[in-house]
Amino acid sequence: MVRTDARIHSLDYLRGLAAISIMLYHMHLLSFGEADASSPLAKVKIYGVTIFFVLSGLTLYKVYVAQFTLSRLSNFFVKRIFRIVPLLWLATFLTYLLDTENIPVKRLVLNFLVLPGIIRPEFFVADGAWSIGNECGFYLFFPFMLMLVRKNKRYIILLLLAAMLPFLYYTYNMLNPGLTLGAQWKYYVNPLSQFIFFVVGMLLGMLADPGQNLRRWAPLLSVAALAAIFLYPAAGEPVVLVSGHTRIWLSLITIALCYFIYISDLSFLPRAVQWALSTLGEISYSVYLLHPVIYAMIRWVFGEHYAAHMYEIIVITIAATLVLSYFSYEYFEKTFMKLAQKYQPGKKSLSPVK
Repeated sequence: MVRTDARIHSLDYLRGLAAISIMLYHMHLLSFGEADASSPLAKVKIYGVTIFFVLSGLTLYKVYVAQFTLSRLSNFFVKRIFRIVPLLWLATFLTYLLDTENIPVKRLVLNFLVLPGIIRPEFFVADGAWSIGNECGFYLFFPFMLMLVRKNKRYIILLLLAAMLPFLYYTYNMLNPGLTLGAQWKYYVNPLSQFIFFVVGMLLGMLADPGQNLRRWAPLLSVAALAAIFLYPAAGEPVVLVSGHTRIWLSLITIALCYFIYISDLSFLPRAVQWALSTLGEISYSVYLLHPVIYAMIRWVFGEHYAAHMYEIIVITIAATLVLSYFSYEYFEKTFMKLAQKYQPGKKSLSPVK
C-alpha cells in the first residue's frame, strides 16, 4: 500500500479511475445512446459505482476504527454533510437551470433536503446523484455498525447476512432481465440493493495483513481482475449485468479488484503518474457530479449543430471537467471541508475549535 500520513493512495487511484470511467460511459450514453452489456463501458456504468461503495466502507472503517466514540457522533455527521452536500447542491442547482421546464420546484426542494433522496434515490435531479443518496443512507448506519464490530469483530458476519438478503432479493426477484434497466431503475438504485458493497468494504478493512507474497502479486492480480470484468461474457441490455448469476460473479470480481488495489504497493509507478492518479482521486467527486452538467453546457454552446461535432464536444467536456473539477476541489470542496474541521457542534454559536 502506498501510504502518506496514513492515507492509502492506491484507493485514491482506483477512485479517480472509476470516476473517469463513469464519465466516459456517460459521454457515450449522452452522445450515441446506451452501450451494449458486452461493452466495457456498460460494465463501468454498473461496477464503477460499486467500487465507490466498497471504497467508502473500507476508507471510513480505516479512518474511524481507532478513534471513533459516541461522543464524536455529531462531529462525524457534520464532516460527512460538509463533504457531500455542498457540491451535491451545486450540481443539483446547475442541472435545474439547464432543464427548468422538466424539473418541478417541489422536486428541486426535496433534492436540497437530501434526506428524502435516501429513501427514493431515483428522484434525485443531478445525474449520478442517486449514489450520493445511497452513501448518505449508509453514513446514517455506519457509526453504529462500527461500534458493533469494535465490540466483537464477529458481528461483521451478522451485518453481511443482513445486507446480503435484500441484495439477493433484488438481484433474483426484483430485477427482471426481460425488461430494460431504465424501466427498473428504482429497484437497482434502492439502497437495500447496494448496501452489501459498503459492508463488504468494512470487512476488507478488517482483514489481517495478507503478507508480502500476496502484496507482491497484488498489482498483477488487480490487472487480472479488471480484465475478468471486461471479458466476462454478457450481451444485450445492461440489465443483464445487475440480475441473476452475472451480478453475483461481477460483484465478487469487483470486490477482489478493490482488495488487490488496496493491498498493492504502487510506489514503482513514476512520480508523475502517482501525482496524476492521486490528483484524479482527490477531484473524483467533482468529476463524478459535474461532468453531465458541463457536457450539457458545451452541447448548448454548439447549438443546433451539435450532432456534427459529437467527438469535439466529448473531448472538450473531458478537458473542461478535469480543469473545473480541480478548481472545484481546491476552492469549493476544500472550503467546506475546512469549515467542518473548524467548527464543532454542540457549542454556542458553533465556536471555533482551539
